[in-house]
Amino acid sequence: MARNRSLAEVNYKISKTYDLLQRTLTGLLEQKSAARVLEVGFGEGRALLEFAWQFRSQPVSFFGVDKKREPPVLCRSDLAKMALEFGICPPDELAQLRLPDIDFYDATELRFPDEHFDLIYSAVTVRFIPDKARFLEEVCRVLRLGGVAYLHIGQKNWDYPYSRALPQKHLTPYNSRFVLKYGDELIPLPAYLQLFEEDRFRFEFVNRPRFVLKVEKHRPGRLDLQLQWNDAYSMSMKALPYRHKSGKIQGGFRSVYDLPEAQYRRLIERGLIRPEALRKDSPLESSLN
Repeated sequence: MARNRSLAEVNYKISKTYDLLQRTLTGLLEQKSAARVLEVGFGEGRALLEFAWQFRSQPVSFFGVDKKREPPVLCRSDLAKMALEFGICPPDELAQLRLPDIDFYDATELRFPDEHFDLIYSAVTVRFIPDKARFLEEVCRVLRLGGVAYLHIGQKNWDYPYSRALPQKHLTPYNSRFVLKYGDELIPLPAYLQLFEEDRFRFEFVNRPRFVLKVEKHRPGRLDLQLQWNDAYSMSMKALPYRHKSGKIQGGFRSVYDLPEAQYRRLIERGLIRPEALRKDSPLESSLN
């Protein structure tokens, strides 16, 4: 996993454009007097520093969380060296750059108050997080009223249909890293998230066929997905394995959850799934060993 992606590269991963995050923050600042931005999985800090430099004259505070403390970034002061190394700002203008606040820990328990950030983004990192449901709940908790999050979870071929699960460990030929099931039925994530939108959150899968989730928060509060972790089927993608067309085994972690019966019934009542439409075939759309 590259740890020195530029802001343009992060934007492209999320949206196939080079300035979505900047445009989003600009729009937020038109509505707010100040803003806070969080990057999950900042690596060597290049994208976060570029973002901070571009908005250095604006009332924006930048933050970063990464699981591992690795050279060359071991503490906040190291970001000054990285800003110079990446050529983000001239040496004589470094003092104008307010260094982002960074920390190192598991992002499934974000150490921030409720309703704290206006913009949260993450590229590539989420695919490696084992408990993705818990991470999504945390993002929704710390997102402020009117805030937006962009979470890049994976590449194409993730959006499995409402269908029977494959036998044994594979469950589905789709290389999704976020899988929901009820018994031997696979429940599409987009359908399930619609149960939790109401007037508080809005979930949108953008930049298809990539697996990118956009979250908007319209009312204060938390998200409780009511999912149960399935330890038997949750595993490294390399343990399955799924392969690229090139033959290379795909990385990341597949997070599998079981739905409670009450939520399964709600899906049917809302017409989000229809038992008569359950697919019993499962066409192979990715290579399995």
